Amino acid sequence: MNAYGVASVSKAYNTNEKMEFLRVQGAQTVRSSVLNKTGISATRLTRNTPNHGYVDQHVTEDAFMMAFQMHDYRGDLWVDGKNVKMPVLRQGQFSFYDYNRIWQANMRSEFDCINFHIPRASITVLEEDLGTRKIETLNIAPGANMDDPTVRGLALALAPAFDSPEQVSMLFFDHVGLALSTHIAVRYGAAKEPAPPPPGGLVPWQFRRATEMIDAQIDGAIQVAELARACHLSPSFFTRAFKLTTGMPPYQWMIRRRVEKAQGLLRSTPLPLSEIAYACGFVDQSHFTRVFSRMVGMSPGAWRKTVLA
Repeated sequence: MNAYGVASVSKAYNTNEKMEFLRVQGAQTVRSSVLNKTGISATRLTRNTPNHGYVDQHVTEDAFMMAFQMHDYRGDLWVDGKNVKMPVLRQGQFSFYDYNRIWQANMRSEFDCINFHIPRASITVLEEDLGTRKIETLNIAPGANMDDPTVRGLALALAPAFDSPEQVSMLFFDHVGLALSTHIAVRYGAAKEPAPPPPGGLVPWQFRRATEMIDAQIDGAIQVAELARACHLSPSFFTRAFKLTTGMPPYQWMIRRRVEKAQGLLRSTPLPLSEIAYACGFVDQSHFTRVFSRMVGMSPGAWRKTVLA
């Protein structure tokens, strides 16, 4: 047992990305690839009974954990050997932990949280875009209960992805990861607000190239970093310029293009809905029907009957 009453264990991992040290079976992790190896990941951890107990010792690494609470949570916390008074962590709020410090937790209540693993490099890589000094750490006290509408909005937008990650495009994961890293760099790292893109957004050749690439990989496997590189822009600058040009981020543009392609096939071919779903990048017919109905206001079958009547 160590000074915190926690058994020392040998580590079979060299990063905390998947939150193994928290000892929660069946945790689901999704990852942003926008910054390649520096991408932010998020893990949904749930336990419906109290007294989960002491967690294992985390790996020391140049990264942060941001724990967003889906329900109220109670526990004990030690940082660098000292007990930290920690209030009840309320639903919709988050707490912050630096993996370069030694901290331990005794998880006393049941819990449901989304824990973001944020490599310091995912913030550092933004420094040139933000035109700021090096961000050494984030100005959040360990275990503090933080109420941030932007973090809350991003976490809740991501939450459904843990149930059906195969239905969510990499562009969406990248959107959340980039938005979160930029926000925390500005809000808690004293970085400058991102410089606005040129008034016109993407120039014509950039817009054409980006949209052609999205159409060519309508299944959603393409990454923001690929689109940005093709346009000779950084991922964060590209995303802002794309939204200025189109009125929406790349992942929403891709969803719209899927539906438009599906409408073309519904109108011009007798293909069954299951084949159209696959051809337009949807996981299955159920996924296709849900997205199409939300955007168009009726199911694909009903829409086909209407336009062919």
